Amino acid sequence: MQDKKPTVCVVGAGIAGLATSKELKDVGISCDVYEMMPVIGGVFAHYGWKEGKLTSSTCFTWFSDFPIEDRQKHLAWPEWLAYLAKYVEHNGTKDCFNFNCKVVETKKVATGGWDVTVHRKNWSNGHWTHPEKIDVVEEIFTKHYDYLVMGSGLHHGPSMPEWEGACSFKEAGGTLIHSAEFRKAEDFAGKNVVVVGTGESGSDISWLCSKVAKKVYISYRNGPGTLFPHNINGNTADIRDSRLQYSLPRPVWPLLLEGQKRFFNNIQHEDNKARQKAFKFAADQNYKSKNCIFTINACKSFGIPKAVCFNDAEVKGQVCHMEGKTVYFKDGSKVEDVDAVIAATGFKIDIPAIKDMELKKKYAHPRYLWKNMVAVDEKEFFLVGFCRPHQINLITCCEMQARALSQIISGKKSFPSDCEMKADIEKTVEHMAHTFSRGYKGLVDFIFFNDGLAKFIGCEPNYVKTFFTDPMMWIPMTFAAFQPSQYRLSGPGAKPKQARDTIMKTPYYKWRKERISRDFNVFLLNFAGGFFDLFGIGGKHLRMQGQLRPVFKMFAMWYVMAVLGLVAFDQYWPAGVMSFSAFQLCKFVAGISASDKENPDPNKSMFMKLSHPSFAYTKEDEKKMM
Repeated sequence: MQDKKPTVCVVGAGIAGLATSKELKDVGISCDVYEMMPVIGGVFAHYGWKEGKLTSSTCFTWFSDFPIEDRQKHLAWPEWLAYLAKYVEHNGTKDCFNFNCKVVETKKVATGGWDVTVHRKNWSNGHWTHPEKIDVVEEIFTKHYDYLVMGSGLHHGPSMPEWEGACSFKEAGGTLIHSAEFRKAEDFAGKNVVVVGTGESGSDISWLCSKVAKKVYISYRNGPGTLFPHNINGNTADIRDSRLQYSLPRPVWPLLLEGQKRFFNNIQHEDNKARQKAFKFAADQNYKSKNCIFTINACKSFGIPKAVCFNDAEVKGQVCHMEGKTVYFKDGSKVEDVDAVIAATGFKIDIPAIKDMELKKKYAHPRYLWKNMVAVDEKEFFLVGFCRPHQINLITCCEMQARALSQIISGKKSFPSDCEMKADIEKTVEHMAHTFSRGYKGLVDFIFFNDGLAKFIGCEPNYVKTFFTDPMMWIPMTFAAFQPSQYRLSGPGAKPKQARDTIMKTPYYKWRKERISRDFNVFLLNFAGGFFDLFGIGGKHLRMQGQLRPVFKMFAMWYVMAVLGLVAFDQYWPAGVMSFSAFQLCKFVAGISASDKENPDPNKSMFMKLSHPSFAYTKEDEKKMM
């Protein structure tokens, strides 16, 4: 036991700050949370537009011990902020928060800890979620803390391109803003609008503006990430994001690319003609760019396909320069009489409160930190939320980081040795370079990242044990949409009854035949990963990811034992069939891995034929389910 509890400063009251304050409270540590704005919520409460919704659904977008009951909804931003307020109230952390307080400087103290300088005043940007009247007495003060947690996240300051001719565009009467300044589409009604950027903000803004603007042009540089809709067939699209799928060996991405294209092009279940066209547009974009869940982050918004297919928005190349109200693009085209350019060009990874440039440089690339969180030689300073998962949700990543740091700060856990931390960082960097070479530098592989944190915390779900002791729970844990509550079944902070009840309520994708067909194919691919693991063949990237890996290694071992048993009883024919089938499966998967730079030929594989939705259901099934 520690005689004196450590003092902790947390910067930011977004999901990272909320999770950190709660997890610290759970281990008996109080903290001061400083938030520049007058309310909680982070980027959603300071930059969001009124029509905005979360890109991930309530299928799994909630804190692991505070689930949302309705699991089939994309929350509007006010609904999300209301959920966060309930979370704070439920956990009794309201007194931790100090609003209208900007951390303007942090200094490392030679004897240990940090001096934090705070400027309290009305910093509100007038956002529609902020109170109209804010009474605050301005002051500047400095406090010393043992630990500093930076929870301001990746979206700290807008990243605005410096286009040649931008001044002439504004002088000619054009409006040039960053997406952080976008409030409502009606401001652009009847105007010619160029939206620059194809992330989720750019996609949403393109769609909203296309409904009221005279004409919308969407400027691409490299194209969007994996285009992923909010809803498919009456379900939220991410209801299909199971642990089974996200455990696949990463080199099988060409199969997922082809399967996704086939699924999007199978539009017999979509009765809206324009929506069918949008799915085909997304299928072509993803396939052409080789975008799928194991190659690049998702753009979980169908705004661009809908803007193009519903409202005739036009796709352009990268902006080159501007001359008056004419915008020139690097593909050689131009658009005249442009009224507004909206730059949805992301945010800077920056921590303005750090003035020491050497220290600032250390945190410029989160992937080179242990768990995207801690520098090996700086163990009193943590980042939380400086990560973006390729799919599923950010909130689980923030919560798992908060749980890990809380265990460390409370003294319940210790950091690994420096050598172990460096080895872990090298492993992460190599994994991400192999799998997501095109990804954003804060990008993380969701299962790899969170299962790694869970292993450190001691709360990793034991799938082998659950398979034998609670098979009814194992099934949704494996085949249904991922549940954050898996990380509350055991270990520090466990709430096993609540976790099990939450997991058992997980909804399934309602198109049963299609789901079974897809899960069968994914199961087979993971089965091959089990054989590679059992016999130690193939490269390390052909291994499954996460806590399902030992389960499929066990399945492969059972299969081998069954073959040996048949041989022992002179049943050579069935033993030969089983051996040949397993060999062909592994040969197929290894072949995909060896040539994973090319899109697969679907006509060469029975597995791809089985993945076609026409195998899963017929027109008669469609009529029954519509």
